[in-house]
Amino acid sequence: MYSRKRFFLVFLFAVCLLSGCWNKQKPAKDEVVNEPVKGGVYRRAFADSYIILDPALIKDSNSHEVCRRIYDGLVEFNESGLPIPSIAESWSISEDKLVYTFKLRDDVYFHANSGGQPTANKGRQLTADDVVYTFERLLRPIEGYQGAFFQVIKGAKNYNGGKSEHISGISKVASLSVKFELEKPFAPFVSLLGMCNAFIVAKEDCEGPNADLTRRPIGTGPFMWAGKKGNTLILEANQKHFRGRPWLDKIEFPIIEDEKERFAAFNRGELMHVDVPDSEYENVKQNAELAANLLEVSTWGTNYLGMNLNMKPFDNKFFRQAMNYAIDRNAIVNLVLNGRAKIAHGVLPPGIPGYDKDFKGYSYNPEKAAELLKKAGYKDGKEIPEIVLQYNRDIIHTRTSEFVMANLSDIGIKCRVKEVEFDEHLSSIESGEAAFFRMGWSVDYPDPDSFLYTLFHSSNIDKGYNFTRINDEELDRLLDKARFETETAQRVKLYRQAEKLIVEQAPWVFMYFYTDHLLHQPQVKGIQLVAMGQPFIKYRKIWIAPREDKFN
Repeated sequence: MYSRKRFFLVFLFAVCLLSGCWNKQKPAKDEVVNEPVKGGVYRRAFADSYIILDPALIKDSNSHEVCRRIYDGLVEFNESGLPIPSIAESWSISEDKLVYTFKLRDDVYFHANSGGQPTANKGRQLTADDVVYTFERLLRPIEGYQGAFFQVIKGAKNYNGGKSEHISGISKVASLSVKFELEKPFAPFVSLLGMCNAFIVAKEDCEGPNADLTRRPIGTGPFMWAGKKGNTLILEANQKHFRGRPWLDKIEFPIIEDEKERFAAFNRGELMHVDVPDSEYENVKQNAELAANLLEVSTWGTNYLGMNLNMKPFDNKFFRQAMNYAIDRNAIVNLVLNGRAKIAHGVLPPGIPGYDKDFKGYSYNPEKAAELLKKAGYKDGKEIPEIVLQYNRDIIHTRTSEFVMANLSDIGIKCRVKEVEFDEHLSSIESGEAAFFRMGWSVDYPDPDSFLYTLFHSSNIDKGYNFTRINDEELDRLLDKARFETETAQRVKLYRQAEKLIVEQAPWVFMYFYTDHLLHQPQVKGIQLVAMGQPFIKYRKIWIAPREDKFN
């Protein structure tokens, strides 16, 4: 999943006090409330307004975070990243690991209302037909639909290519049972079904003259779409969710572009949680009251500078390797990120199967970079073409680009920067127009396949996430073999071989692995930040204690 920001978080609180949304029977000042209570509006701000509300189209972390409230999948992930039941009550796997049969809950209902209007499904029960429809819709050959992950299902490629009317590997067993058959054994298949693109939708709300999930999302999730007010997205509690209504009455997602403005809004009590600007980070850590409400975790995501291998001078491996030796990641992490990240020596972050803590990768070495430039045909820094680093608008990316330009200048590479809004940034990278670009990736499902196959297999050029256009037969062979290997130790071995090959080819400047963090108000209870990042916060478990204290 595209990760736009280094740390992407913000939530709010005093507006609730001012608007009277708190429980009116407030306890004494020193009384601690330990039991969850219903009520309250949870406000969490985003830095930009790019939000996609149709699961089939979701590519970025913000859209994922919003839509994981509105929709449910067959499975979800627990705090350790393991798939657990959601809409699916249970499942079984055949001995040959090709057939997965899911038994559905009998108490799951679609939203009867969305944006203040009745839905076409009228709040009916979810059945196996909806699961079949969801995947056939997702795998239609429609531009933008994110169905590539699911082409491991038997017949999916033929269906996606217009060669068949249905997917042979998906079938209804009974009204509340559905079967998936795979082309080959694929170890992380159940985890794949926990992705946001696999959220279950109703046909009535996807087709028809007034159907449009991009404007009016409709699912079965714990919160329902309540519309927009200005630039604020509003969700309200689903009273009929199969797990019971969530504690919160509403969630609001306003847009506050500047990180200092977001932090100021939090300190005024207007946000429930917030990202901490670097200038405030040490102050927060040294304040016992604030630090008690600071959550930090190393996440399964990476920040990189991608290079389009089809465009000069990035078509030269030695030039790409020189870029990796030229950039001082330690300085960027310590001075720009305040030490709140881990240097990336490869693709796989700590905690993902296949991560090798002893893998060295590249280090800051300007002399080595200069030697590689000569090997690339640029002696004494002469005739090196000017390059342009494109990044999406964010203060962290701006600061990082300043270091990158200075580092590259030291070895004779002239680099300009181009700052654009995220939608323009994304479209230019997808189309192959951007030659040198900042991008991030956060895990969709906790498996090395989510990083290595998704980002580097040649089949994902143009229609997937292989933005660097790397096309290597040996790499493809390793990745194909690894994703269908069922023995864990052998899979790890293959993925480590593939990662070494990728690092040697250097399609990225491998920058750093994310650390996610959020500072929440003391009234916020039940919030948990996990290694899969903020989109996986379970808002349905959050509640707001009716206390009068807040940060001073």
